[in-house]
Amino acid sequence: MKKSLGKFIYATRWILYPINLGLLAVLAMYVLAFLVNDYRFIVHQFTWEMESLMVLLLGFVDAAMVANLIIMIVQGGHQIFIHKFDGIEHDERAQWLDHIDSGLLKVKTAQSIAGITLIQILKDFVNIEKVEWILIVHRMAIHAMALISALMMAWIWRVTHPTQEQHHEEHA
Repeated sequence: MKKSLGKFIYATRWILYPINLGLLAVLAMYVLAFLVNDYRFIVHQFTWEMESLMVLLLGFVDAAMVANLIIMIVQGGHQIFIHKFDGIEHDERAQWLDHIDSGLLKVKTAQSIAGITLIQILKDFVNIEKVEWILIVHRMAIHAMALISALMMAWIWRVTHPTQEQHHEEHA
C-alpha cells in the first residue's frame, strides 16, 4: 500500500503537463500579438526618428526576453519536475538543461524578469516626454524589487550549492 501510494504521488507530476502546454499556447498568442503590433507600427507609425526606432528595437528585445523566459520555464520545469528529455542529441540540447535544478531555475527566472523590467524602463526613458513621471517611478521601484529578489535568490542558491561553485572554478 505504501509503495503504491508513493508511485501514485510520484505520477502526479504529470499534472504539470497541461500547464506547460498552456504556457506554450499563450506564447503562441504572444508571438501573434507581437507580429500584429509590429506590423501596425511599421505600416502606420513608422518614422526614421532615432527615438521611434529605438522604441521599436527595445520592443523586439522585450518580446524576445519574454518569449525566452516562457521557453526557459517550460523546458526547465519539464526537465526538473516531469521527465528528463530523452532522445535528443547532446549537441542539440540547451546546455543549461543538463545542470538545472529548481533553485537555479528560480534564479534564472528572476534574472529574466529583472531584465524585462529594465527594458521597459529604457523604453520609458527613450519616450520620457510621452510618459508620466509617476509611471516611470513605479516601474523603477518594481525593477528594483525584481533586481533585489534576483540577487537574493542567486545568493541563496550559491550558499546552498557550494559544490556547484567549486565545480565551475575547476573547469575555468
